[in-house]
Amino acid sequence: MLRKGNNLTMSLPIISIITPSLNQAAFIEENIKSVLQQNYPNVEHIIVDGGSTDGTIDILKKYTHLHWFSETDRGQSDALNKGFHMAKGEIIGWLNSDDTYCPNIFNLIANQFASGKVRVVCGDGFEIDENSCVTSNLYSRHTKPEELIKYWKWKYEFVQPAFFFHRSVFSEIGYLDECLHYAMDYDFFIRLSNRFAIKYIPQPFANLRLYSESKTGRNIKKIVPAYIHEMHKVSRRYWGMPTQMKYYFNLSSFVGAVIFSIGKNILFTPTSKSRAALMRIFK
Repeated sequence: MLRKGNNLTMSLPIISIITPSLNQAAFIEENIKSVLQQNYPNVEHIIVDGGSTDGTIDILKKYTHLHWFSETDRGQSDALNKGFHMAKGEIIGWLNSDDTYCPNIFNLIANQFASGKVRVVCGDGFEIDENSCVTSNLYSRHTKPEELIKYWKWKYEFVQPAFFFHRSVFSEIGYLDECLHYAMDYDFFIRLSNRFAIKYIPQPFANLRLYSESKTGRNIKKIVPAYIHEMHKVSRRYWGMPTQMKYYFNLSSFVGAVIFSIGKNILFTPTSKSRAALMRIFK
């Protein structure tokens, strides 16, 4: 039985999970356990910590299977790129320190890559709060580049921790853009979709945590959150040149979406920031 187990382990591809972390003691252990509980024998979990001082390191020391280090970095993109370079697995997953995986998905992921033809797989997920209670379903509805570029089409999400990709993609599209603070995933997924067909599996893979102190949560109450500014900057990279028709298709779509959104908020959403701003102007 032992030999059989070893042979089975050797036949399964290594899945490397990269987790950037900074002062996430409240959530990092749940993150680690969600990887451990996958019932998949060939997992490498790399945690790249940015110099936590809140007890995170004590938690990491408890888990001897982890590959981790703690040092000052230049931000989340830098930390992730360090982890991507270190990874030994054929299949790479990116799980932020406050997010978790759904149970028993790694075998399914490995099977999707088994043919050698698939380079990127994505699934759905759940939005959870600080207490790990599900607050909404998340669906990776669109994975084609022309659809991802139109970030203003709010009827879709891409569920970042529900993406897995073959390590070979880095040699073709490069690593994360370290100039980006919020939209590094958005830019990376557009580049992935420009080069590879993304295999979508309509099944929840991961839990994405949204709470008041998360990076997204700290911005979500602003009239135009910082991550929207950055997503727009990224999107513009792929609109094409003003000499191309696709530039004007994207521009007109964007302008139309902005006008529609402002009008809808002013007319039908009493608590909207657009209505509040208009009331201040005419008060």
